[in-house]
Amino acid sequence: MLSGPDVPRRSINRRLPAVAVALAFVLSIGLVPGASATTRSKLSDAKQRLDALTIQIKTQEASALGLQDQLAGMNARIDSANQREALVSAQLVATQNSIEVDRSQEEALQAQLDSITRAMYMSGGGGAEVLDAMLSSTSMADLADRSAYASAIGGSYIDLANQVSTAKALLEARAADQSQLLSRRVALLASLSDAQTAKASAVAAEQQALANLDDTKQQILDLIVRLHKEVKAEEIGNIGGAFQGGDHITYGAWAGLFLKTMGVSSCRSNLIVVVSWQLSEFTQAAWNPLATTHPMPGSTVFNSSNVQNYRSLAQGLQASRATIVGGSPTYGYDAIVSALSRCSDPMTTAQAINASSWCRGCVGGTYVTGVVPKVEANYKIYAAL
Repeated sequence: MLSGPDVPRRSINRRLPAVAVALAFVLSIGLVPGASATTRSKLSDAKQRLDALTIQIKTQEASALGLQDQLAGMNARIDSANQREALVSAQLVATQNSIEVDRSQEEALQAQLDSITRAMYMSGGGGAEVLDAMLSSTSMADLADRSAYASAIGGSYIDLANQVSTAKALLEARAADQSQLLSRRVALLASLSDAQTAKASAVAAEQQALANLDDTKQQILDLIVRLHKEVKAEEIGNIGGAFQGGDHITYGAWAGLFLKTMGVSSCRSNLIVVVSWQLSEFTQAAWNPLATTHPMPGSTVFNSSNVQNYRSLAQGLQASRATIVGGSPTYGYDAIVSALSRCSDPMTTAQAINASSWCRGCVGGTYVTGVVPKVEANYKIYAAL
C-alpha cells in the first residue's frame, strides 16, 4: 500500500509468488478426485515437497516480477507513443496554420500580379501601350519620365512574379511536410493501438491468473483447516514459511507486535482482524505482511507497485504504523485506528479497512471482510502460518 501523500494502489501480481507456492502444495498432497493415498501419506509427501517449494519461491518471484516488468514496458511504450503522437499532432496544426497564412499571401501577390498584367495588356497585349506612350513623348524630359515609368512597371511585374513563385514553392514544401507528418501520425497511431491491445491482453491474462490462484490459495487453506489435527505445529509453520518467504514471523506473532506498535490492545478481536488482513495480502515481501510501500532506510523494492522489502522485523512494523498513522485523512485510515482502539468486532474493523484506500475494491469488494469469518472460526491455525 502506498504511504504519504500518494493515493494507494494495488498490484495484482504482488501475491502471485505465494499463491503459486500454494498451488504446488495442493498438487503435492494429491488434492484431486479419486486419490487413493491415505491422509498420512499425503502429509508425508507434502513435507518432502515443502523444502523444494521453498527453493522454487525465488524463481517464481522472478517470473511474477518479469510479468510486471513486461507490463511496465508496455506502459512506457504507450506513454512514448502518446507523447510522439501529441507532438506530431501539434506540428500538423502549426503546419496547417502556416499553409493558410502562406496561401493568403500567395493569393494576394497573385492578385497584384494579375492587376499589373491586365494593365500592361488591356490595350492589345504585350508592351505596345508602353511603346506608344514613349513614341508620343514631346521632349527628352517627357521621354525620360515615360521610360522610367515603363521600367518601374516592368520591374514590379518581375518582382511580383518572383514573389509569387517563392510563395508557391513554400506552399508546396509545407504540403510535403504535412504529408510526411500525416504518414508519421498514422504509423504512430497504429503502433499505439498495437501496444494497447497487447497490454489489454496481458492485463486480462493477469487477472484470470489471479482469480485462479486465489481459488487455489483458498483450497490449501481449507485443506489445512480440515487436516489440522494431523498436521504438527512445526509443519504448519513450514507451510507458513513457504507462503511468506524467508523474512517473516507467523501471522499471529506479527499481529501482536503490530498492535503493540500501534499502541492499541492485543484483544482477540484485533488479533483476528490483523491476521485476516495479512492473509488477505498473502505477500512474500520481506518483513512486510501488509504490503505497504512506505520507504525506510535501506529498504528495497519488492515489486513494480513499490511494495517494500524491509531490513528487519522492527523496521517493517514501524513502516506499517507510519503508513496508517501518517496517511492523508482522505485515505480513511483514521477509521481503522479508531476501530482498533475500541477493540471493535473484527468485522467492524475489517469493514473500515475495506472502505479505506488501502485496497478499496480488491477481491471483488470483500477485501479482509471475506476472510474474517474463517480466521475467527479457526484462529489458532491461521495465526500459526
